[in-house]
Amino acid sequence: MFVARSVELRGAFAVSAAPDVAFELFFPLGEKLWVPDWDPELIHPAGVRWERGLIFRTKEERGEAIWIVTALDREQREVEYHRVEAGRYVARVRVRCCARADGQTEVGVAYTFVGLCESGNRDIEAMSERAYAEKMVRWQGWIARHFSGRAS
Repeated sequence: MFVARSVELRGAFAVSAAPDVAFELFFPLGEKLWVPDWDPELIHPAGVRWERGLIFRTKEERGEAIWIVTALDREQREVEYHRVEAGRYVARVRVRCCARADGQTEVGVAYTFVGLCESGNRDIEAMSERAYAEKMVRWQGWIARHFSGRAS
């Protein structure tokens, strides 16, 4: 009998931008500004760029992922996505942007993975806090490059 494995990974980093500006980098088309090779295909509803219920698709290392915006609070600068990689796992992705006293924005990112099969469970078992922390450092660097490129 299959038993799903799950793991939650959390991280945070600072961005040199106001919270409202930083938060806009985490909608599907906003991520195109800083994530290498990120090219989401917005599927439904037509003409919508970012709202609760939006469904979009991305190409991943091992195929495609379907994303659904399951919660969006622009006032609190919080968004939640569910990402499904069929035959592997489901991931809940939460992002929150908060003002810091030094004028920067703290970006908190949490991923919760749940295996859909044994191979998905093996993928999850291989995930580590260290690799996730490295991912947060990469994201911070990509965003910093985006802002420095925009300023010049």
